[in-house]
Amino acid sequence: MLREPRKRQRYDDPGQLPGFQDLAADDASCFVQELIVLGLVVRDHGRFTIVDWTIERIVEHLALAGAIQVLAASEVAALHGKADFSCLEDINAALKSYETQADNLLQGAFLDYQWHLELVRLSGNRAAFATYAKAIPPAVWIAGANYFQLDEARSSLIEHDRLVTYMKAGDTLRARDAVSFHVEEAAAQIRRAGAARVESYPVDNCT
Repeated sequence: MLREPRKRQRYDDPGQLPGFQDLAADDASCFVQELIVLGLVVRDHGRFTIVDWTIERIVEHLALAGAIQVLAASEVAALHGKADFSCLEDINAALKSYETQADNLLQGAFLDYQWHLELVRLSGNRAAFATYAKAIPPAVWIAGANYFQLDEARSSLIEHDRLVTYMKAGDTLRARDAVSFHVEEAAAQIRRAGAARVESYPVDNCT
């Protein structure tokens, strides 16, 4: 779906989407709704279009995500240890448990999105959370992770741990800088891999 060259083509029926041709009609309808929620497909006047997640579009959304998360990380740190970090730590532990296979970049991308969404929720800033949930779909992470290697993905989990440490310590400045570096480094990696045309997901992966 991410590599489909006819991304501007409109499809009248879910069964016409790439990889969906052999599915039963009910399954195709169910799966396309999941892709819409993820932000990989949009529906307009009853027709379906694959969203073209270009490098520029991913990086643009990451910039907005980073700005919101800088605010959120500072606010969480300002709670001085009153926040419950168990969900962040559990998600990061799940990400670390993945085996070293390229398929797991795709599987882990959604969990990574959930980690960042949870960070914003933890701040208690409802406006920031609503904005983030509406403007930053999981597809930003799913499409972006296509330009990450496994070693780079693992190093980002260390940055997650460092950020949590700063927030627990109530260090607002370091928490802010840590999340800013984390998101900016991800965007830089995506740009580099995109320029070199290096993609990570298996070619035969339908999603």
